[in-house]
Amino acid sequence: MQNKIIEILRAKNKPLDTIELTTLLKIDNLEDNKQMLKILVELENQNIIAVNSNHKFYYLNPKIYLQGVISINKKGFGFVKINNSKEEYYVHQKDLNNALDGDQVIFVLKSKSPNNGKKVEARIVKIIKRNLEYIMGVVKKNKNNKKYLEVLNNKLQQYKAEILNLKAAVENTVVKAAIIKANSNSNTMQVKILEVIGNVKQPGVDILTILHEFNIKVKFDNETLQEANQIAPSVSLNDPLLFTTRKDLRDELLVTIDGNDSKDFDDAICVTENQDGTYRLLVAIADVAHYVTANSFLDKEAFARGCSVYLIDRVVPMLPERLSNGICSLNPHEIRLVMCCEIIIDKKGEVISSSIFEGVMESKARLTYENVNKLFKGETTTIVPEISNMLYQARRLYKILLTKKNHDGVIDFNLDEPKFITNKAGKIIDIVNRPRDEAEKLIEQFMIRANETVAETVFWMDLPFIYRVHDQPKEKKLRELYTQLSLMGLNIKGKLENIHSKDIQQVLDKLRDQENFKVISALFLRSMEKAKYSAVNDGHFGLASKCYTHFTSPIRRYPDLIVHRLLKEYLINNKINAKVIEKNREFTLLASEQSSNCEVKAMECEREVDQMKEAEYMEDKVGMTFPGIILGITAFGIFVQLENTIEGLVHISDLSDDFYIFDEKTLTLIGKRKKQRLTLGKRVKIKVKKANKQLRQIDFTLIN
Repeated sequence: MQNKIIEILRAKNKPLDTIELTTLLKIDNLEDNKQMLKILVELENQNIIAVNSNHKFYYLNPKIYLQGVISINKKGFGFVKINNSKEEYYVHQKDLNNALDGDQVIFVLKSKSPNNGKKVEARIVKIIKRNLEYIMGVVKKNKNNKKYLEVLNNKLQQYKAEILNLKAAVENTVVKAAIIKANSNSNTMQVKILEVIGNVKQPGVDILTILHEFNIKVKFDNETLQEANQIAPSVSLNDPLLFTTRKDLRDELLVTIDGNDSKDFDDAICVTENQDGTYRLLVAIADVAHYVTANSFLDKEAFARGCSVYLIDRVVPMLPERLSNGICSLNPHEIRLVMCCEIIIDKKGEVISSSIFEGVMESKARLTYENVNKLFKGETTTIVPEISNMLYQARRLYKILLTKKNHDGVIDFNLDEPKFITNKAGKIIDIVNRPRDEAEKLIEQFMIRANETVAETVFWMDLPFIYRVHDQPKEKKLRELYTQLSLMGLNIKGKLENIHSKDIQQVLDKLRDQENFKVISALFLRSMEKAKYSAVNDGHFGLASKCYTHFTSPIRRYPDLIVHRLLKEYLINNKINAKVIEKNREFTLLASEQSSNCEVKAMECEREVDQMKEAEYMEDKVGMTFPGIILGITAFGIFVQLENTIEGLVHISDLSDDFYIFDEKTLTLIGKRKKQRLTLGKRVKIKVKKANKQLRQIDFTLIN
């Protein structure tokens, strides 16, 4: 009967009700009628058919009814993208059909070709799976003294939320609430409070709220913790099997170099300059895969989390602290198990030979970037002479590798990265630019070379693997970028198709002395594709690498852990057969997609926390003036970045000296009467109008 129902709905090509279907199926008894109704429900659940508002059923022809994921912004409209496709389609608010951000949906195209250069429009037909099952909010009272929920989720703040269980609603508490019903046309929803997180003014509740908003687990399950607690806290040298496959590296001058506030140490390095002018680079990485075995509770938890989440005043780790800060961390003067990449490099920065193996090491020192930078600048440090001499050799190799990478065309956007200084209550007391001196760049170059070497080793073996890939920018985005730059008075010439990273870097080098280089560099960064994990090696455009992976941080990234596991299987245990290859091919596809999704979620969470804390920092600076630079221009206003990297919006309604018109092609706001032009890169002076921590918004007004 199932096939007959599908055939009838497909042939009729129009919605049919149950009476019409009963007639066409020639059903004349109650049992067959019940079976038909049951099959209709099953087919609907399988997304083979759908039911409309008139309770009629119709066939979801996969050539017409497409499946994808929708992204919705604060303004209410969205974009839907077919699964595993780069093409996306515009969805007007009236066509959302109550879909929320991140939902898996079935949709149809309203037209087949773009209208006036705009994206093809789509209409949502059905929600397959909700991405958001609950929201975070603050219980407030309106003018009529009725409680309601002020939505905190960044992309849902246009919704008004009615609380169904008012008895659980305590004013000024942050709560987690289940979405019972949502109406995208009226921007209203009904919610039921599930959990009270705490009072809105309680220290730490603000960040905890955002973690809940992004569904990031703060605590580990009991099974995961129990498994972690069963792992010995130290490495026993009495183990007779310890050195059967592992090299003894305890006499090597291996050291860790990290930030002052780092607590887990993934990587250690040692560099030796050989008599023939070549260099031996030894990169030792924590052997997390030895402790986190496939399909264990620890492994499943790490897979689900994907990565550690680094927030302003805390870290939400991928692995329990017993591993991340304990047995897996390369703490000074403690015996640790490691995976190693040993590379011999010539004077031109070329790899002569390499090997990957398991090892046992003891870190000779826990060094900081600050101390190493002092050493390189000739200042007094506590670093002992033996290690200092090794670091000078490492510095010479770093300069060789940097020259090689610059020649290959690695892109350096040279953008400022903020570092937030907080007090014990987690409140920002200052924002400074994060230093990026020689020591930071040295470790970066060594890790890049190790990642490339590992990736190339497995790539030439033609075995399933996880790669870190970064596609070249789309021709359309580059054309739009060069148009914007020309309107800023910069005439950029060069090819747009099959562009090389070196071409981008040469343009950036030519523009580096421009007063508004920060804006130019930010525009270039926005035109780039996003890096991701993939089971297919497509190279890394930004790093000018033909083959790249993530091998160096298995404590905080799941792909690195899998890379270690695969290296053990292929190179150390020699477990290569058809069954293993097929299993790994399937898993690398799954793990790449999962890890990429988790990375995006973590980055979005980190960005939301930064915006929330920035707004908190600016709350007591309302009325103060600051210099800034225009980083973005839209139809509703301009975004201005201050010297401390904080951004705020000057709404178009606050541009009261004239009536401004937005020119979409030139990304310019032009005054109708005075012809004043607000352009990207223009330096301005602003006054802080408003800062709202809960809404994570900062508003400026222009001065003069």
